[in-house]
Order: sequence, then C-alpha cells, then structure tokens
Amino acid sequence: MHQRTLYLLRHGEISTPGILTGKTDVALSDNGLKSLWKTSQPIPEISYCISSPLQRCRLFAEEYAMNNNINLQLDDRLKEMDFGDWDGRTYKDLWEIKSSKQQSSIGDFWQNPWDHTPPNGEAMDHFVQRVDTWWQQWLTIAPKGNTLVVAHGGVIKHIIARVLKLPIPGTAHMSNIDIPYAKFVKVTVYTDEQGEVWPKIVW
Repeated sequence: MHQRTLYLLRHGEISTPGILTGKTDVALSDNGLKSLWKTSQPIPEISYCISSPLQRCRLFAEEYAMNNNINLQLDDRLKEMDFGDWDGRTYKDLWEIKSSKQQSSIGDFWQNPWDHTPPNGEAMDHFVQRVDTWWQQWLTIAPKGNTLVVAHGGVIKHIIARVLKLPIPGTAHMSNIDIPYAKFVKVTVYTDEQGEVWPKIVW
C-alpha cells in the first residue's frame, strides 16, 4: 500500500469581480494573491506543482514553484469551462438574457448544464471528459509525495464529485459544493497491492 496526497487549490479573488470567468484570462486582485500565499503556508512540503495555464492560477503557481525549487507543469485540461459568448460578461447582463428556442439563458444552464450549452461555448460532456482524462492520468502516473494543483472552482468540484462517486451526469456537486477563492481541498489516494486506487477527501 502506498499513499499520495493531492492539494486542490482554487485561485484567489479576481481583479474584475462580478463577471463570468471561464476562458477569460483575468488577473488576480492584490488581495487574491495575498490570500493564496496565506492559504498555502500550512500545506506540507510539496514535491510537484501542476496548474491551469490561465494567469489567475499560473502566476501564483510559477512563483510558488520557484520559491520551493520544484518543477511546474501547465496543463490545458485544468482550465475552467469555456462559457463562449457569455464568457467575460457581467452576471447582471447575463441574467437579462431571456430563454428562447434559439438560445438558452444562464438560468437554464445553471439548472441543467447537460442540456443547455452556452452559445459558442463548451459542452458539459466535453468539459467532464477533459477533466476526467487529467484525473485518471494523475491517478495512474503520479509518484509518491504531495502534489499541489492550482485550478478553478468548476474543475475542483468535478474532481470532488469523482472522489465521492456522485452521479455524473448530475448537478449535485455544482449546486451543493462551494469552493471559495484561495481555499484548498485535500485528497489522499491509497493504492493497494493489487493496484486498486482508493481516493478520499480529508478534512
């Protein structure tokens, strides 16, 4: 039996609050960056660091990796969902969009993202597939030790759903789990003598 530990850290507060940020490459606020450093202090020694390439994750991850003399890997599969035409717009504007036969509203999406894809955005099944591909690869090849992953709320929620074996397709993890800015979730993964993997969330 051997053990690996994954720390899933959500990026900090963004500099442009009130907008829907998926692919939009917004920066962190000063407070957002400070919060990440504060949150990361009690995390035990990290051997590996992986990050979304979007700057709200990447810039902290680069500095963290440099300060701790560890390698950083950027992975596109850890990007937040691409919300298409909605991406980067204010929530106020988005809630004014009415549902029609030609276009879903953001309310339709939040209620059932599997049936309502943002216009010119990423389908939910594609988002799930790319995050699942990353997760399964990490479970297969990650060496012993502690890994820090700096990513986005949607990505972290989906990994939690997989660990807890929540129904997918499903929306329970999206509506019932909240990952605040600059907070982390610890996942411990045990692999037994038969190669069976047993991940669990540790509070």
